[in-house]
Amino acid sequence: MLTIDHLSLRYGRAPALTDLTATAGGGRIVALVGRNGSGKSTLLRVAAGLLAPSAGTVRWNALDVRALPAVQRARCVAYVSQRPLLSIALSVFDAVALGQYSIGRQGKSLAVVEAAIAQLGLEELAHRSFHELSAGEQQRALVARALVQHQVNGLLALDEPFSNLDPGEANRVAKVLRLRACAGALVLVATHDLTLADQIADEVWWLEKGAIIAAGAPAEVLTVDRLRSVFNCDFVRGAHGISLCTRAVQ
Repeated sequence: MLTIDHLSLRYGRAPALTDLTATAGGGRIVALVGRNGSGKSTLLRVAAGLLAPSAGTVRWNALDVRALPAVQRARCVAYVSQRPLLSIALSVFDAVALGQYSIGRQGKSLAVVEAAIAQLGLEELAHRSFHELSAGEQQRALVARALVQHQVNGLLALDEPFSNLDPGEANRVAKVLRLRACAGALVLVATHDLTLADQIADEVWWLEKGAIIAAGAPAEVLTVDRLRSVFNCDFVRGAHGISLCTRAVQ
């Protein structure tokens, strides 16, 4: 269970999160949506223990995430950054295997690493240099690394994991996240892809100026009226969910 209690964070004088309170249990995918600068990435990083809040707490199964020793926190929370960066030159296999070292596992469990690589469709790239990959391939490798680190009942926090992926690979990642949720994990995903959020999320948190202004089932939060008001463009909700409505200029 993730418990966020009156959470606030400031960057200098600028508020990034403001008195934010929310809870979410395991076995679910929660999508964080909202405009650029609304606080999605900041909330993910605080939830993962990477940023210290100015006020309030984030607890995972009643434990303060920031108070946990690094190895214990890594066993509870796996995080994937929006930008697929790796500071050292490693093969894809070794980059994915780093997920084991972060949780204090000495040596590589080949089966665990190979399974994550297969889930993300990276078998043919396993011995390539990480830095030779496309941005989308790197993104999938970092998701695989998080899977290696991630414990079945833990928190999996991902910042824009679909941004560099083609539709087929986005579908692959979405299925992997659903499998993790079905196994008991809480999957927290920040995304600008509202159609995908509508399709894969069990719950949506709409952020605006560092606060959650709406939370609930996708159809309740991602309404046509709200989307039109916020983004100043037209959306339609059909049998397959929400989508952007584009019209050719006559």
